[in-house]
Amino acid sequence: MVVKSKGIVLGYIKYGDNSIIVRIFTEDFGFGSYIVNSIRSQKSKKSIGYFQPFSILELVMYVKESRDLQRISEFKNHIPLHHLHSDPTKNAVTLFLTEVFSKLLQSEQSPNQQLFNFAKESIQAFDTIKEGVANFHLQFLLKVGPYLGYAIDEIDHLFSSVEQTAPSSEEFQRIEALMQEDYGANIQMNRTSRSAILEAILNYYQHHAHIPRPKSLDVLRSILN
Repeated sequence: MVVKSKGIVLGYIKYGDNSIIVRIFTEDFGFGSYIVNSIRSQKSKKSIGYFQPFSILELVMYVKESRDLQRISEFKNHIPLHHLHSDPTKNAVTLFLTEVFSKLLQSEQSPNQQLFNFAKESIQAFDTIKEGVANFHLQFLLKVGPYLGYAIDEIDHLFSSVEQTAPSSEEFQRIEALMQEDYGANIQMNRTSRSAILEAILNYYQHHAHIPRPKSLDVLRSILN
């Protein structure tokens, strides 16, 4: 069966001599892995660059229930991104978030329209903002919780669930701002505070969603520092 959907790319691995297996969160089918044949071949008419992390694509797919791995036959940009992959800081944040988001999406095997819309709009915002770039990953991970069933109803719960030390009043105010303010807001914090808040968020998701510690965390910290 031939189907169409929009999808957010979360990464890929090489497959065979010239193909890839790409992880995509689609609007109509949720999270899954798909094969793209011959995209790495010199004869390919399209670039593998379409499948950079957080790319937002329009997809034509062959779906067969008896097959574990479905196939993408056609693709094009749905929303072109202009800065996400060329800006070193935004690129590092993107690689980190796609790793964490992929793990959080493991159970999203069916459509989740609200989550898809949130992720798409967040990516679009991240591509355009000039302020608050170093805080985007914190805001994204705090704001995405409700769409996945891990809402942080009280800021204290972010720390109490994993028996961390309660935040200072300054950290409390920063977290509150991160949750409530739009992307790009000028929320002042130093790298120590930013690192502490990220640690609390990751511990929260490790505790509730049982995700592993991100491999790209050290790279992110080195770029932001």
